[in-house]
Amino acid sequence: MDLGILLDAIKDKILNPDEELKEKLITNICHNSEKATPNSLFVCCRGSAADGHMYALSAYENGARVFVAEHEINLPDDAYVIIVKDSKEALSELAERFFSYPARCIKIIGVTGTKGKTTYAMSVYLICEMYGIKAGYIGTNGIYYNGKRFHSENTTPGALEIQTTLRDMADAGIELCIIEVSSQALWQNRIHGIEFDTCVFTNLYKDHIGGAEHPDFEHYKNSKKKLFTDYKAKHIIVNADSDASGFMCEGACTGDIITVSAEGNVGASLYATDAKMTKKNNIPGVEYICHIGNDKRFNEKIKSMKTFIPFPGLYSVENSLEVTATCLLLGIDFEYICNSSANIKIPGRYEYITLNSLPGSLFIIDYAHNGISLSSTIDALRMYKPSRIICLFGSVGGRTFHRRAELGKAAMEGADISIITSDNPNFEDPMSVIGDIEKEFINSGKEYYTVADRELAIIKAYEMARPGDYILLAGKGHEDYQLIGGVRVRFSEKDILYELDRVNSLSEEYDRDII
Repeated sequence: MDLGILLDAIKDKILNPDEELKEKLITNICHNSEKATPNSLFVCCRGSAADGHMYALSAYENGARVFVAEHEINLPDDAYVIIVKDSKEALSELAERFFSYPARCIKIIGVTGTKGKTTYAMSVYLICEMYGIKAGYIGTNGIYYNGKRFHSENTTPGALEIQTTLRDMADAGIELCIIEVSSQALWQNRIHGIEFDTCVFTNLYKDHIGGAEHPDFEHYKNSKKKLFTDYKAKHIIVNADSDASGFMCEGACTGDIITVSAEGNVGASLYATDAKMTKKNNIPGVEYICHIGNDKRFNEKIKSMKTFIPFPGLYSVENSLEVTATCLLLGIDFEYICNSSANIKIPGRYEYITLNSLPGSLFIIDYAHNGISLSSTIDALRMYKPSRIICLFGSVGGRTFHRRAELGKAAMEGADISIITSDNPNFEDPMSVIGDIEKEFINSGKEYYTVADRELAIIKAYEMARPGDYILLAGKGHEDYQLIGGVRVRFSEKDILYELDRVNSLSEEYDRDII
C-alpha cells in the first residue's frame, strides 16, 4: 500500500507531517522488530515489560525504514520517523486501514466483564453455528471460524492480530464475530476504531489489579466502561442484577439498552423464574423459565420457554439470558435458542469428564483462576450434593500475587479436600507460589496437600476419588500447556485423565481375567 494512503488514517494525529514520505511503498506493518522486513512500517509501542522505541534500530537492521513513534529516535539518516502522541492508538488505526477496514464487513459483538465473557461469547458463537449463521469468535479460548481453532496469546489480541483475523474472516464469508474485550485491551487501545453492533456487560468484581495490570479498581472499571461509551454500539445488553450496570450505562453511546435479570425482575427485557439446580444425563446444570418482558424489540409469539443449561449456578442463568437476548437481536427464533442451550459444550468451562474406571465420580475442568470465580464454582457444584468436593488448583507465577490468598481462602472454605499445585509458574519457583496459597490452610483444620508437579497432583486426585465425588481441576481450563521458564510445555489435563482411565481400566480387565 502507498504510504500516503496508509497515513491518511492518522493524518490528524501526526505531529511532524512530511510530504516526501507519501511516495513510499509499505507491504507490512509490525511492532515486533523480529517481524520487520524491507518496506515495513514499524510502530514503536510501549508495553508493560518493554518499550518498542528501544527496538527501532533492530527493526531498521531487518529492513524497516519508516517508523511511527512517540518521540524522536536515533536512527540512520535514511530512516523516516513519524511522531504521534499515542503509538498504540495509531497502530490500531493504521492496521484498520492496511487491512481495508474488515470490521465494516462483519457484524461485531463485544463482551466485557470480570466473569462470564468466554461462556457468553462461545455460547453465542455455537448457537449461531448450529443455526446456520457463519460466525467467528476471538477470546480467551483462542480464535474460531470455519470449523477451525487458532491459538491467541491474549483474551483480546493486539490490534494487528485482530485486524488480520477480521480480514481473514471477512474474506472467508464470516457474517459476525463475537469478541471478548478485556479491560487491558480497552486501556491499551487494541480495539480502537472498531464499531460494534452490540456490546454486552456481564458483571464486575475486583481483579487484574497491581503489577503490570491496572493500578487500582477505579482504573479497572473505568477501562471496561469505555466499551459502552466509546465504540458506537447500536445495542447494549447489561446484567441488571449487577450493581455496576448503572455505572456502565452512564454516558452510553446508545439509548438502546437491553436488560436481563436472573432474579425475576419483570421490568427487564428478559428475565428468569423458577430456576432450579438439576441434572440432565447426570450433568449438573440449571433449568429455568426464560421470559420475554414488555420489550417491543423482541416481537416473538412465544413469550416464555423452559430452558436447560449445562452450567451450574445462578450466574450461569445471567450469562444464558444475555446469550438469548443477543441471539434474538440476530434474528434467531426464541424456541430454537432455548432448545439449543442444552447442547452447548465449551472447552474448559464446566467441562465434565466421566471415567469408566471411576464410576460415580465426576471430574470438572474449569478455568476458575481467581478467588471469586473459584468460590462461585465450588458453591455452585455444592448445590448438587456431591459426597465430597476435591479441589485441585494453583496460581500463576510472577504476577497477580493478590490472587494467591483469595484462591487459598476460596478452596479452604469451600472444598472438602484441596490439592495445591502449579499453574503456569513461569520463572517463579512453584513452591514459592504454593507457599503463599498454603498460608490460608495452616491451622484451618481442613485437609489439604501440596504437590508441585501438576500431573502428579492429578494422579493423586484420581487415586483419592470415590463414587459420588466431584473432582474440580481449576485454573487451566482450555489451556493445553504449562508455562515454565518462559516456555510453553505441552500439558493437557484431559489427556492425563483419559490415560489414567485407560491404564486402570486395562488393569481391572486383567484382574478379572485372572479371577
